[in-house]
Amino acid sequence: MENTGGKKRENQLAEKGLTHRQDEKTQLEERQDETTQFEEKKTEGDFIPGHHEAEICYGGEADLHKHYTGCKKNPGHVNFIPVNDFNLDHLPSRYRDVIMLEVIKALSALTVLIKVKYTSLERPKSVPCFSGQYPFYNTRGSDVLRTGTGRVWCVYKYTESDNMGTCPCGKCQHSDTPSKVWGEVSVVTATHVVFDESEARQTRCVVGFDDNKSPVVSLDGWRVRASNIEGDWCWFTCVSCDLELVDELDKMCRHFDGLCKKVEDKYRRFVDVDKLAVIVSHPHGCPKQVSVGQWTHKRERESWYKYTYTTCTCPGSSGAHVYLPEYVRWWLHPHSGSNSEGNYSGEGGW
Repeated sequence: MENTGGKKRENQLAEKGLTHRQDEKTQLEERQDETTQFEEKKTEGDFIPGHHEAEICYGGEADLHKHYTGCKKNPGHVNFIPVNDFNLDHLPSRYRDVIMLEVIKALSALTVLIKVKYTSLERPKSVPCFSGQYPFYNTRGSDVLRTGTGRVWCVYKYTESDNMGTCPCGKCQHSDTPSKVWGEVSVVTATHVVFDESEARQTRCVVGFDDNKSPVVSLDGWRVRASNIEGDWCWFTCVSCDLELVDELDKMCRHFDGLCKKVEDKYRRFVDVDKLAVIVSHPHGCPKQVSVGQWTHKRERESWYKYTYTTCTCPGSSGAHVYLPEYVRWWLHPHSGSNSEGNYSGEGGW
């Protein structure tokens, strides 16, 4: 078995891991109001609960373009840069060097669009990090589509000698000759996007959706390895017998980790000066966009951190990697939601 993510990252997650339909008019009204109406209820660390930023689509994928053009949070999406157009001029002056551009391009290559077609019956009614009901509590048991964003974190490749059986992807499950060599691709997102294994099994991760002409491929969701409801992070795995894709993601994970170390070494001393925060996400389930801003608050809970930032996000951005070049290499802070202070992440740590 090839383990390219490293046991260190797996152990970090394992230690921290915890392993109908609502009226459509009401859901749409909540979405329209979410950037202006917040409960000013304080929790530990003076965190203000907010609203999630997964995109819900009662009309299926046909709704996504409608939600993009009718977006009330960021009309026109002027502060989102299509990933293929992103260049050094979009970065603050201190960060305008090739290594920063490379690391953001590598992050983009590992960013996936997440499509979930089931809502678990096990979702709780409320949690401290969200105002009102926990996301999608009232759609439990339904097949209403929602979209979010995630990041490929590490890759495992199995061969016959690993005795892991045949590939469990959808293609192989319906084949008379399922592949005996296959890949398990770990993806990190927000827990409110993929809550548990029943949802992971109804999830597809779209790789390479850079623009509307991109040739895209999908990974089949399989199982949840670890998650934390209050921290709002989820580590789940996808499977594929597309060995070319598996090898490419493996290579890109290694490349990204190496680039992050170089950036961290170079910019560590500016940690409390520039406070750069970059996000690559799929707003409204549409092609990848890059947004650049600053983090404004950092809150600690049991040595794990939650950030608030000015970096633009939209519905569909939930689960996206919040890239903080001075801090984050092995672990990440998935985007979680927005409140009256700005946009905020789930918990993460080194």
